[in-house]
Amino acid sequence: MRALFGFLRLHRHELFDETFQEQLESMYRATGAGEPPHSPALMCMVTLLQGYVGASDAEAVELSIVDLRWQMVLGCLGAATPAFSQGALQAFRERMVAHEMDRVLLERSVALVRSGAMTEGERRAVSKALRVAIDSRPLAGAGRVEDTINLLGHAARSIVRVVSKITDRPPEEICRKAGIPLLLGPSIKAGLDLDWSDPKQKAAAIQILERQVSSLQQWVERHLDDVVERPLRFYLDTVTQVRDQDLEVAEDGTVRIRQGVAPERRVCIEDAEMRHGRKSRSKRFDGYKEHIARDLDLPVIVACAVTPANRPEEEGAAPIAEDIKHQRLRFGELHIDRAYVNSPVVDDVIRAGGQVFSKPWAQRARSPNLFSKRDFNFNVRAKTITCPAGQVEVFEPGDTVEFDPGECGACPLRARCTQAASGRGRTVSIPEDEALQSKFRRLQQTGAGRAVLRSTWSGSVSWQLARETATASSSSPPVSREMCPRSESPTSSRSAPSSIGWSSSTESIAIPRCQSAGPWRICSTPTSSRALARRRRPSAAPACASAGTADRTT
Repeated sequence: MRALFGFLRLHRHELFDETFQEQLESMYRATGAGEPPHSPALMCMVTLLQGYVGASDAEAVELSIVDLRWQMVLGCLGAATPAFSQGALQAFRERMVAHEMDRVLLERSVALVRSGAMTEGERRAVSKALRVAIDSRPLAGAGRVEDTINLLGHAARSIVRVVSKITDRPPEEICRKAGIPLLLGPSIKAGLDLDWSDPKQKAAAIQILERQVSSLQQWVERHLDDVVERPLRFYLDTVTQVRDQDLEVAEDGTVRIRQGVAPERRVCIEDAEMRHGRKSRSKRFDGYKEHIARDLDLPVIVACAVTPANRPEEEGAAPIAEDIKHQRLRFGELHIDRAYVNSPVVDDVIRAGGQVFSKPWAQRARSPNLFSKRDFNFNVRAKTITCPAGQVEVFEPGDTVEFDPGECGACPLRARCTQAASGRGRTVSIPEDEALQSKFRRLQQTGAGRAVLRSTWSGSVSWQLARETATASSSSPPVSREMCPRSESPTSSRSAPSSIGWSSSTESIAIPRCQSAGPWRICSTPTSSRALARRRRPSAAPACASAGTADRTT
């Protein structure tokens, strides 16, 4: 069984104590209006499991029915219907982020692992100074990625939809009055009805669409000045942004697709922060980068951050450092990928007396037959560089050093050093962090240093992320029901009909049945996994605990 399932089963009553459950319930209004809410504690555990296995909202709903490990953690062994829907899960996640309960949940999980949920030996080994490894992986965005034509069409259709609600008029009437009949078709490209393989017709389509979208904007600004609401302004600004980033005016005055890609090009209408990204030269993705900080002494993620896919990895280190500082912890050792080396966090850790470990940048020559940078001798303290022939030059970090052309021209090693034209000397680029890179190179040149680097990246973040991604994408069969036996009759340690509890005895475990209303709550100490394994399987399976009517699946 994977670690988190057993951990949550044994310690969920500690993670979701009465105080924290009251905090979660405070996210909801107490007016009694609307649908009965799903239990916040239940939805929090679903969110944890979902992130652990990398499941989508739809897969999380399915796993709560077909995977007994999920049912064991959620307290709904034998359930035939899900206790939540996709829409409910998405709405809860948005509510939790809006109230910053996601941060509280993460901090409580870390504190639990580092305090009461470990052995005495582990507790003694843990201090405020963390040994942390940081790495990133692609995080696919949930929004639809579209080309320029569909972006403009999507934004325009959204404007018409909002205007239709504001004015209580049918969308078809708005389209005709605003001068954008293209939206009357099932799609923008169907409305244009052109041969898209013809470059001339494709260029004409851009002009037609831009002209009609501009007509819509002008109509809205002319007729709805006093009733422009926030959703409408959002889409109007989006149209302007897409036009500015993707279109340009040609010399003949016509509008055409801009050559090249804008640095911060928007790729989605509904999610304004999604971006194109690259994991490598050949691997592209759309969405975000997920940055994970993992404690190397304990199996726990202490902080995380998300940045747009086009941003460099180094920008993800700062919010992680802020999270760790917020938990009153500090970096003792920081193990990072090379992409994080330029982050200000690295300098902060070194100034605070911590250690930073990373693989150095490669020192490759432009040609296999030429001297590489490693053949030059660097004196970081004196800020001097010596070539293989003994010529010395002074450097400053961030500069490009050029050796004396006269000395290089007469040097017998010139053919092995540079292919520069006559009258030019060999050049060597010195990065801003040359001192740190030199330290990394010395570490890599020793057996003990290489062992440290191997132990960090083979058993921590990058390996774990790859392993979890592969595990989540594979179709493993659910746990057998014989592996999760349960008692024949449920018992409750609380008298309230809305509460769900577990007996502290090792001989029985309380299994909740369906309840018509009221919050799902975690009450007393759960039975241990070994006690679970000793129980016999009953003949009748209880149903899953639920709270009210599930939201309509979206």
